[in-house]
Amino acid sequence: MKKSKRRTANTFGMMLIFGIAIVAIYFKLSTSTSPIIERSSSNKTELELLLAKDIEKDYPSSPREVIKLYTRIMKSFYNEDLTDEQVNQLAKQIRYLYDDELLANNSYEDYLLELKVEITEYKNKKRNIMNETIEDSNKVNYYTKDGKECASLTAGYTIKEKDSYTKLYEDFILRKDEQGNWKIIGWKTSDKTGI
Repeated sequence: MKKSKRRTANTFGMMLIFGIAIVAIYFKLSTSTSPIIERSSSNKTELELLLAKDIEKDYPSSPREVIKLYTRIMKSFYNEDLTDEQVNQLAKQIRYLYDDELLANNSYEDYLLELKVEITEYKNKKRNIMNETIEDSNKVNYYTKDGKECASLTAGYTIKEKDSYTKLYEDFILRKDEQGNWKIIGWKTSDKTGI
């Protein structure tokens, strides 16, 4: 009888230790993989990355980087099927890149209305921005105007409309604000035919 009780106690003890080990392993695996999954941004779409970006805290460091971010947002406007809320959110994001002078001359409401008209035109004409080329940093033209640091550079865009492709070049002018951030003052169609 003693052997039977001892065997039952040993079996119970082993099962208890085995159960605790399984729970400990499960807990360890579930807590150690969660941060890896949370940190991974590769699972997010470009649109999700742009909407989540804190531009005020992580402002682009150079005129070229400002235009790269501007272009990423513009491609989302014209190439994605966005909800009104997403358009509104991206419009707020892109306006962080604009100089105060540009913002003063274009209210948010007017900008949003014009933007939605442009997006509709792009969609109706089956037009997409296929790719972009932005001048290298060493080709950015830095100068001073009215005591403020300014920069100009050109970006080229390949536009697909139905089955045809065209190249569009735009000259951007940026100015450094009081916080040292390069802000877009304006842009115009460029005379350049290549970068």
